[in-house]
Amino acid sequence: MTKDEWSRIERWAEGNREEQEVARRRDYVRYLNETSREMTKNWPNSLENVNKRNEELRRARIEAAERANSKFYKRYVKRKQEEQERLLHNARDTIFKNKDAPKLLLSAVIETVIQKERQEQIKFKQELQKQKQEQKKRDDDEIISKAKEWHELMAIRKKRRFEANKQHQGEILEQAHEVSERSRIEYESELNLQKIDNIKAEEQMDAIRQFETDFKAAEKARIWSDMQRSKNEAEQRQREKQARDDLDQRLLAVLTRARARTDHRRRLTEKQIQEERLQVLQKISESLESGDAARESEERRRLEAAVREKEAAAEARREADIRKQKQFKQQRIETRQQFLKEQEKSLQDFNTTRQWEIMNRFKNAELYEDFKEKLREEKARKVQQYREDIIKQWHERDEREARARAELRHFYGPRAEHELRVADQRLLAHARALADEARAHGRPERPLLRAVDVRTSR
Repeated sequence: MTKDEWSRIERWAEGNREEQEVARRRDYVRYLNETSREMTKNWPNSLENVNKRNEELRRARIEAAERANSKFYKRYVKRKQEEQERLLHNARDTIFKNKDAPKLLLSAVIETVIQKERQEQIKFKQELQKQKQEQKKRDDDEIISKAKEWHELMAIRKKRRFEANKQHQGEILEQAHEVSERSRIEYESELNLQKIDNIKAEEQMDAIRQFETDFKAAEKARIWSDMQRSKNEAEQRQREKQARDDLDQRLLAVLTRARARTDHRRRLTEKQIQEERLQVLQKISESLESGDAARESEERRRLEAAVREKEAAAEARREADIRKQKQFKQQRIETRQQFLKEQEKSLQDFNTTRQWEIMNRFKNAELYEDFKEKLREEKARKVQQYREDIIKQWHERDEREARARAELRHFYGPRAEHELRVADQRLLAHARALADEARAHGRPERPLLRAVDVRTSR
């Protein structure tokens, strides 16, 4: 086994290795949570959007009511100012014409009372606004507390889900450790078998190499002996040829007449020697070819036997690997199916819980709408009552002014001039008493002082 393979086995057997299925499940759960939050933000009937819309509607209604009250108050103040200017002009004309100081003082007293009432109305309005702000603050605190409770509930649920996932991950890690341990044992046994096979193969290869070495040495010795024998035969033929040449030279001078016959016999002898030489070479080549063929056939036979043994061992290992892979695959399939069943059940429970949460949100939204509707009705009732009170006071003032004008017409004339002049001092004293009374009761005294100043200046 190489160093890289052993390092890969150690990395696989480490305890902090995380299962890919657990990581994918955690990513899927995180994706569901993020998608749920995004969907809640974009969902028009979610609790956040419903509260936001209710808050916007409440602020819009408050602003509309404030604008309406401000507009009504501005019209009312403008109308009262115009009416006060008209009354002041009429009072000045009346004083200029008939010195009617009691009517002027009466108008001043009425004006002080009206201003006092207006101050009380402003205080009442401020008190209403303060109560509205306190009610709004209580509503906001209640919404914030409910939101905090909801977030705490979600945190507890998330923590429980995390603990369950952690426990499930621990179980999966234990199973992975067991599977990796079995794989390691099987792999080590397989490595030992491979080592034994390699040792046997090495022994067989050593035997084959020894046989080849011995066979090559024997062949080399045989070829060397054949070459020596061929060399000796060639040297012998060379000596014979040299002897014949010498004999021919000796006989050339003596046997001139037999030259033709000798040459003929010499050629015949050379032809025979050549044929014998060719036959010897043919026998040598045939013997060499027969030795090579036998050696090659023997080597081929042994090689085929070794290859067949190697293929049989490889086929047996391959079949064992296939059986192991099928068994491991079946175990993985069963584990995966069990995990998918548990995942389906957990998702079903999660969806059921989420549906209950959505139903609770709808119920809370309906209750909040009913509460806001009651607040709107109460506010409308109070505004209507306030307007009725203002209109009632307005009509009462109109009636008082009408009675004052009727009394002015009744007492207007030369016959009342003497009585009015006699009553001037009493009226001034009465005006001072009214100013003191207004000061004592906290009412504005400026209208009374202005009426006295007008009376004295005229």
